[in-house]
Amino acid sequence: MLAQVTTYAADPAWHNGPWNHGGPGWWIVFPILFWVLVLSTIGYVIWRRSPMQSARHAGEQTLAERYARGEIDETELRERSAALRNKH
Repeated sequence: MLAQVTTYAADPAWHNGPWNHGGPGWWIVFPILFWVLVLSTIGYVIWRRSPMQSARHAGEQTLAERYARGEIDETELRERSAALRNKH
């Protein structure tokens, strides 16, 4: 038994653990994915709150209300909604 303990103690890979053979391995993927997810979420929230997106949403709401009141027909609603989406 003492021979096995000294063999494991002398093996440098044993100090790194049985799953880590001297390098970061595939565990490095988790922090990268975490930060990609965090930064993507922050970017999406900023994009959604941008003035252009807010104005487009308000315009689409106004068109929907006018359509509901019968002031415009379905064709005009679709044309104006497409025009709103195509504005940059």
